[in-house]
Amino acid sequence: MTEPRHEAHERASWAELFFDLVLVFAVTQAAHVAVAGQNWGAVGQTVLLLAVMWWSWVGTTLSVHGVEDSNRQRIFLFACGLCMFVIAIAAPHAFIGHALPLMLAGAHLVLRLLLWAEMQRKRAFSQTGAFTNWVNPFTVTVVAAVILVVAAIAPAGAARNALWIVAVVLAFGGPALLARRLESVQFGATHLPERFATFVIIALGETVASVGSEAAEAHLGVLSWVAVVLIFVLGCGLWWLYFAYGFSAVEHSLRTNQVRGAVVRDVLSYGHVLLVIGLVLVAVGARTMVEHPTETAHGANGYLLPMGATLYVSTFLFTRWRMFGAATVGRFVAAVVLAILTVASPLLPEIATLSAVTAVLVGLNVWEYWVVSTGRPLLLMSRAGSR
Repeated sequence: MTEPRHEAHERASWAELFFDLVLVFAVTQAAHVAVAGQNWGAVGQTVLLLAVMWWSWVGTTLSVHGVEDSNRQRIFLFACGLCMFVIAIAAPHAFIGHALPLMLAGAHLVLRLLLWAEMQRKRAFSQTGAFTNWVNPFTVTVVAAVILVVAAIAPAGAARNALWIVAVVLAFGGPALLARRLESVQFGATHLPERFATFVIIALGETVASVGSEAAEAHLGVLSWVAVVLIFVLGCGLWWLYFAYGFSAVEHSLRTNQVRGAVVRDVLSYGHVLLVIGLVLVAVGARTMVEHPTETAHGANGYLLPMGATLYVSTFLFTRWRMFGAATVGRFVAAVVLAILTVASPLLPEIATLSAVTAVLVGLNVWEYWVVSTGRPLLLMSRAGSR
């Protein structure tokens, strides 16, 4: 095992946190598409919007990483924030009409060009040669942004949806296809985990905001109030899974991994977007359960809470495997039970599904706390390649 490097703790700047405030609004706007649509197509569009917002946020975070807080950096972040603000405003209408979709696509293209130019100025990829300084994952996302402009002009419906899918797949495929380009980039072990954890908090906050706004506008019965309490406990359980053990594991992995770019790509960029999507699905599904706690699930949104929880827990299996070579048995079992609850949710009253999902997550946290506090080793699915 590589010895951990001792590094000063880098805090997020106030300008970065201001940029994050725009993301709070953006995530809410993306979730609104699924809430309003109440079908699988709308859920898919929400995922596509979140993917574009996520990759834009990741690019902004990486472009200012390791740079001292300065007036130039603040102005750069404010410019990126304005682009993201326009994206967020237009997000609910991204797949309808042409004017607002073109506004979204144009703002996204400007943002991607800003990020590409900043990485060129910093010569972040120059250590692998002049050619790779020009052709890198940030170049790929500019091409993806151009495809979104074409999508905004294309007829609404299948053609536009297909172009969005192509753009998102291309943007996410860039770091995998150009993995060698990331090996020369220097990443700190303290600033990045904190930044990505901030986005997890933003996604968790969507559950509180979504359910809270629904509860404030409706006259809730007793079972609806029970659902509100259970959802809050569920949110605490989701928080605990990440921040009690997951966050420190990411920081440790970055400190000890010889190729930090692999952790940034697989665990932070790819893994965390799945965590965020899972949390947003939980938020949309939770809102439905507060509205109709005694009814059985109907439509796409009835599945989303257990499905989001399944995705969230399952993602930890992938990230831990990428960091340490083995996933834990406890989280695997919890993911399987949550998947079964997702399939069974149309047969159960929504309050029963919510209660079962909450019980699984609380039980998993209690189990892990007991194992760690008593000094017992975590049961692993495989020790092959573990470090």
